[in-house]
Amino acid sequence: MEEKNCIFCQIVNKEVASKIIYENEYNIAFLDIFPIGEGHTIVIPKKHYNNIEVIPEKDLIEIIKTIKYLSKLLHDKLNFDGYNILQNNFKAAGQVVQHFHFHIIPRNFNDSRFRLAIPREKASDNDLNQIMKKIKA
Repeated sequence: MEEKNCIFCQIVNKEVASKIIYENEYNIAFLDIFPIGEGHTIVIPKKHYNNIEVIPEKDLIEIIKTIKYLSKLLHDKLNFDGYNILQNNFKAAGQVVQHFHFHIIPRNFNDSRFRLAIPREKASDNDLNQIMKKIKA
């Protein structure tokens, strides 16, 4: 399963050059060409799936195993303070390439290129109840 115009499928097929750091039967990992930090890695399944809603569980399990392995490898080899594992779904959430993928983003205490802003305003009980009703309907 692949998409002709998908840049990640082209990387899997070695039609586009990339800095591949890991590959197995199911997945491939390469350095991001627009890195947030040194060692920023993209991990993709070799098969094309648009997002998390359509990837089969067996393939999702395999990519999580790869992410675990690579996270430790990168952390050990590049000696950064921590890392984010990021996965976006759909354009509104920041998914630029419509091929399911994860980012492993190395972080250091003094970096400032990437920040998650977590709201500090508590949701009301009424608002949460309304959301619960929608989800359970």
